[in-house]
Amino acid sequence: MPARLANLVRALKQLGVAVNEPSKGSHRRATRGGELFTIPAHNGLKTEIDDKYIRALCRKFGLDEAALRALL
Repeated sequence: MPARLANLVRALKQLGVAVNEPSKGSHRRATRGGELFTIPAHNGLKTEIDDKYIRALCRKFGLDEAALRALL
């Protein structure tokens, strides 16, 4: 199920992943332990993030997808 970026950012922060505001452009950058993942956010915090990005983000940072979804 897709999730709003605002909710995803809040959940990621609880799991220790920092999400940076863009200085220009519309994409957000999630970082943890030197790893970087770009999240497309064309409508700002109202953007619906597709499942494929959420799954890829979990794989990138070694997060349990079920735990992340529980926080959404």
